[in-house]
Amino acid sequence: MKRLAISAMALALSLPASAALAQNLPTKPGSNPSVITISCFRGPTSNVIWDRPNAVFIEDLVRLNYTYPQAQAIAERVCRDEYGVGQPEYLRATLLNLMARTPPQNKK
Repeated sequence: MKRLAISAMALALSLPASAALAQNLPTKPGSNPSVITISCFRGPTSNVIWDRPNAVFIEDLVRLNYTYPQAQAIAERVCRDEYGVGQPEYLRATLLNLMARTPPQNKK
């Protein structure tokens, strides 16, 4: 029984890396200044245990004058929404809603 548990844990630790490789790669950061790339790391299940925003998502928000903490919070909220798993239009609507309610604080 102990061997089975150790094997299951080793498999669980190796799955997130392979799940990340299976996802579409994000666009090159800054390649289109008017586009926000919603890019989230997804774990191997539909649960949002490991889900987090990829750097390109946060950097796109920072480029639009959000502070880094604001961008991190918005991207984190979008990526960790369990209803957004496999639903890109839902993620887009969530992001637009959050951006409408949260104006950028960074003044240039």
